[in-house]
Parts: sequence; C-alpha cells; structure tokens
Amino acid sequence: MLLKGSKLFFIIEGIITVVLFLGFIFFEYPLIRNFLKSYYISNNRLFLLIILHFSLVIINIYYLIRMYSQFKEKVIFPINKITNILQKFSLGNFERTVHYPWSNEVGDLSNAVNLIGKRFRELFEEHSFLKENFYEVINSIDEGILLLYNGTKIFYVNKKASEFLSVSQENIKGKNLLSILRNYELIKEVECALNSGEIKEVNLNFIRKEGSYKVIIIPVKENQRVLSCILLIKDLTFIKGLEKIKTDLIANISHELKTPITSIKGFTETLLEGAYKNEELALKFLNIIDFEVGRLYRLIIDLLNLAEIEAGKLKIKKEKVSLKDVFEELGFLFKKRFEEKKLKFYYKSSVEEIFTDKDKFMQILLNLIDNAVKYTPEGGSVWIEAENKEGEVLIKVCDTGIGIPEEDIPRIFERFYRVDKARTRESGGTGIGLAIVKHLLEALGAEIKVESELNRGSKFIISFKNSSQIINNQ
Repeated sequence: MLLKGSKLFFIIEGIITVVLFLGFIFFEYPLIRNFLKSYYISNNRLFLLIILHFSLVIINIYYLIRMYSQFKEKVIFPINKITNILQKFSLGNFERTVHYPWSNEVGDLSNAVNLIGKRFRELFEEHSFLKENFYEVINSIDEGILLLYNGTKIFYVNKKASEFLSVSQENIKGKNLLSILRNYELIKEVECALNSGEIKEVNLNFIRKEGSYKVIIIPVKENQRVLSCILLIKDLTFIKGLEKIKTDLIANISHELKTPITSIKGFTETLLEGAYKNEELALKFLNIIDFEVGRLYRLIIDLLNLAEIEAGKLKIKKEKVSLKDVFEELGFLFKKRFEEKKLKFYYKSSVEEIFTDKDKFMQILLNLIDNAVKYTPEGGSVWIEAENKEGEVLIKVCDTGIGIPEEDIPRIFERFYRVDKARTRESGGTGIGLAIVKHLLEALGAEIKVESELNRGSKFIISFKNSSQIINNQ
C-alpha cells in the first residue's frame, strides 16, 4: 500500500535518525566527540543534517496521511460496505453488490461476497417459488393436511383441514392439537406414531361435526429419528353415503322386483295346478299376471331412463313449445281416467310458448298428472296453471288430493321413496317417477318445488328461470 517514492524517503530518514541517535549515544567518547566537532559542528553540517531530518519527517508525515487516505478508501470503506451488505443478506435482501475496482485482497473479498449474494438470491428465489407452489398444491388437495412439530403442536394446516377444524389457517400455528380436536384417541395414536415411527390410522365419527373420517398419521424421519408427523384427514362421509345409497338401491330394486315376480309365480303355479280349467278364475289370474308384468316393464323402463339421465347421455332438443297444445294433449291422454274417477280437469295460462325440449317436458307433466290422478279422490279436481313472474315461467300442477305430510316433502324425489307404500304399489307405481321428473328438469335448466297440505291437495311448481325460454302471450 506504500506510495511510489515514499520508501526512499523513509529509508533516508531512517539512516539520518540512526546517525543522530548514535552520535548522541557515543558523544561522551573523546574520539567520537572530536570527530563530530571537527566534521559536523565546525562546518555547520549538523545543522544541515537536522534540517534535512525534519524536512524528511514532514515529507513522511505527508505520505502517511496520503497512505491513510488510500487505506481508508481501499480498505475501510469497502469493508464497511461489505459489512452493510452482509447485514442486508441476513434480512433476505440479496440485490445489493460491492463495486470494488482494485485488484487486491479486499477486491477478492468483494468478488466472493458478490458471488455469495448471487447464489443466495438464486436459492432464495428457488425457495420462494417452491414454497409458494408447495402451499398452493397443498391447499388444492381435497383432503385435510396438518403438519406438526414439537410433538403435537400445529405448524401448518391446509385449506381443507381448516374447514374440517373450523379454524382459520392464520390463527392455528403453535396451538396444541388436543386444544383443536379434543379427541384423546387421536392424540394417543399421534404420540404412539412419534415414539414408534410407524404409520397409524384412526377412524373417527366426529371432527367438529358428525361424519365419517379417516386420519392417517405419517411420522417424518431423519437418520432414523422421528422429528415430527403429518396428519392426513380424509372425509369419507360422501363415499359412505354413496355406499349406503347403493346398498339401499339394490335392496329397493330387489324388493320391487321380488313383489311382482312372487305374485306372477304364485298365480302361474295356481293355474298350472288346475285353476286354468275354471275359465272365470283363470281370466282373473291372468289379469293379475298382466298387471304385474306391466308394473315390471314400467319399472325396468323407468330405471333405464333414470340411468340414462344420470349418466349424462340424455339428448336435449329445444324448440318452441305451445303450452296450450301440451295441456290439451294431456287432457286427451288422461280423459278416460278423469272420467273413471269423476275428476274435473282444466288449465289456465298467461304464457303462450316456452323454449324447451317438448318430449322431456311432456314426460315430466305426464308423471305429475299421473300422480295427481292416483292420489285425488273421486269428484276432486286436477288443473295446471302457467304464468310469467319476474322473468321466470311458473308451471303449477295442482290437485285436491290427499296431500303429502310435511316431513315427507324433502324426500319425495328420492328413488323408491313412497309416502304410502301399499297404496303406491296397488296403483302400479314404480317409486321412481318423481326422481325422473327432478333429473329431467335439471337437464332442462329448471327447478321444482312442492307445496302440500294433508287432505287439501298438492302443488308441484316448475320454475324455468332462464328468461330466454319464455315467450309471453301478448
């Protein structure tokens, strides 16, 4: 770091200083004293030497000041800057760099700090990317995930787990699992997994609300040492519900098939045993067999239709449909049954046409009118109303029948659900007509609701909410 030329001045000053110092030390010796007096003092060389010495001292002080200035510029300032940048690194700011133009040890240090900052910046960006995407992936999983630390303390829960636990993701960190779940069986299994390092499974019927849940406890290990564990919560409520629906469906179908088949088999055996010889009795038995076969046929057709609708294979062909023509056709189709039960049928409509699938719409109304006829006593009324109300068309199928109990209304659109099982079977119903109605309306973009009062009658209200489906009667 010495400036050019400064070394010579320091050497000369050093020599003069040594000479003067030695002269003072050995001045007491006569030989030295006489030499100094004759060579320096008498010729004024000593005075010149002292002046030269002081001049050199002043020059060297100047060089020292310049050296300190350069040292400060090339060492102290860069090191302070490096210190400041390293402090920024500790706070996660890796954007700053050291600009040092000189090639020396401090320059090498600056380059090393810049390389470290660049690498840290790359690692930080990679970590931020992975962290952001990790949490995004974790939150998109349709299963609850809890990350634990220090035994049973919660570090993180994903969105689904926060829904299961009814707590926010922000306020749960650091809380004990027991304070959230209140399930000692689960806590015991978590502690067991932490001690043994083995994966555990727990089936629960309650996590904040009733249902079927499966909790898988996965220990996290490092060098065969268990550090923490991950809890995976699977909500099996919907799956269990589907399994129950499947079981009930199979049981219902089996029962619905068994009843007519048993009847057919019984009357057939009776005929074969000789009842066919009695013409009147044989005809009666054959009529019963024909009725049961018809019920079986309708059941199979309804099941096939329902399966087609639920599989999304239903083809919808929308067109302008005249409500007057549809209502007139329904009156003609049910005319005989209306007359048999002395039922009054009429309709009133302020809507001329709607835009929908005529065949599907007709099938819906056929099911609803058929039910109205079955459950309306003799002398009653069945009618249809259609009106445009606040941008939606309402079609109401009404009757003065026996009505539906309030507790049964939410379930009447379920497959094979019957309010009066015996009466429905006697009338030849399959138990899935209203299920077909609901699914067909969903396919057409419509909804249905029921208003009913026991012994007063029922109203099945169809709502087409899309205004483009409505063409008003002008």
